[in-house]
Amino acid sequence: MFFAIIWKNKQISLAELELIRPTKLKEITNILFTFDTDFPKLLNKLWGIIKRWEVIEHEQLAQELEWKKIIWTKDKDFWIKLKRQFNIKRFKLVDRIKTDLDVKNKWIEVIKFQDKIWVVRWYQNIKLYEKIDFDKPSRSMKMWMMPAKLTHIMLNIWLQNYLFNESNQLYKLDDLYKLLTIFDPFAWSGTSGFLANYLWYDFIWSDIDITHLGKNKIRREMQSEKNNKSFEIFQHDISESLPKEKINWNILIVSEWRLWPMVTDKTPKNDIIKYQKKVLELYKQFISTISEIKEKNNVKAIFTIPYYINQNNFLEEEISDFSQKKWRNFWSIKDIYSREKQKVARKIIILK
Repeated sequence: MFFAIIWKNKQISLAELELIRPTKLKEITNILFTFDTDFPKLLNKLWGIIKRWEVIEHEQLAQELEWKKIIWTKDKDFWIKLKRQFNIKRFKLVDRIKTDLDVKNKWIEVIKFQDKIWVVRWYQNIKLYEKIDFDKPSRSMKMWMMPAKLTHIMLNIWLQNYLFNESNQLYKLDDLYKLLTIFDPFAWSGTSGFLANYLWYDFIWSDIDITHLGKNKIRREMQSEKNNKSFEIFQHDISESLPKEKINWNILIVSEWRLWPMVTDKTPKNDIIKYQKKVLELYKQFISTISEIKEKNNVKAIFTIPYYINQNNFLEEEISDFSQKKWRNFWSIKDIYSREKQKVARKIIILK
């Protein structure tokens, strides 16, 4: 059994968790879950999990504490008991949702739950996303740049369609790189492309304006040196048909249009209605364009649309009605992804 703390976006994290086919899934608190899985190796590929515990026997804990005399725990009484048993000299009370480099590198985090001892075996790799986001911390990312972590989770949500064959057997992950090419028709800064290449997928990038590509040229070249995955770019207006020679078979679109224009508490409601109408027309063009090639090229899509916080959001319903006329399957994840102090969030849409 595994014990995990999930990301703040509960429904998005649980949608990604389906990648590992969880069984006996149980919600302990709003962010704490227990579950079993027959595919534990895939757990390290989930980015909606902040950290993950594993149940161990008391004897095993004794062995581990022989060489780690510092412990992290939420329960002070539990620590006092362990201190007497194992002569632990230091401890630190912890907020379970946070990750700390000291704990990852030097300490051991232990909790007691349901009369069992749980030890953290995995923490999220925060630096991974700082590297993909051009080595910038998240606080300096512009609001219309698609977060790499969200992009990674969206890719995992879709991959559950590919990881298992008809006999419910796990494909080799190497085969997935050959099966899929990631395409972003609203690439702008190219975060989705850097992430795709980082994860060893070929990537196709288009946008109505690619002049800003020069700003990312060095980073793109550095990324291509790490592997032999392609990073193809072409200029394209999404209202026009996609050039057939650019789109290969088995394309997965992972994208978002930037969350533009900026919205604040002072933005008039009439302006927000205008913004939604503008976004709606763009996405109608986008859905129509990719629907032209979806059958022949086996195109699928997972993307985000703007969600205006505390406003009348007619955008999702309109896109839903329009998409269902063009695609066999359409659904959205109930949860929204939002950043602190921003008035425009993201809603995940899936077309299959």
